[in-house]
Amino acid sequence: MSRPLPTPADLVVFALAAVLLAGLHVLAWRQAGAGPVVTARVETPFGTRYLPLDRPGTYRVRGALGESVLEVRGGAVRFVDSPCRAKVCVRAGWVREAGALAACLPNGVVVTLTGPGGAYDAINF
Repeated sequence: MSRPLPTPADLVVFALAAVLLAGLHVLAWRQAGAGPVVTARVETPFGTRYLPLDRPGTYRVRGALGESVLEVRGGAVRFVDSPCRAKVCVRAGWVREAGALAACLPNGVVVTLTGPGGAYDAINF
């Protein structure tokens, strides 16, 4: 038994599917940080506040254990001090890209950068 050859219509459908797949791939994996990060969303046990990343400054945020100190400079944010013991949040350094976060879990303070862009950490199907 022989297989039928693909028709011209089959080849057109295959070509359109290949172009669509390539376009979706480029769209999903485009360069992160395509636009400026607008704000830092700071979530605490006592509520949420937003810090503008275009204004340098030091901000004090109340958490479960006490006060965390955040610094904003150059469109990035970092923990300067926090009442936790291990100080992992302070050693994490500057957070710059949209979607990235820094957290002091013992104090319940989580900082997430919002804005266009952002890189994928993983994709699951």
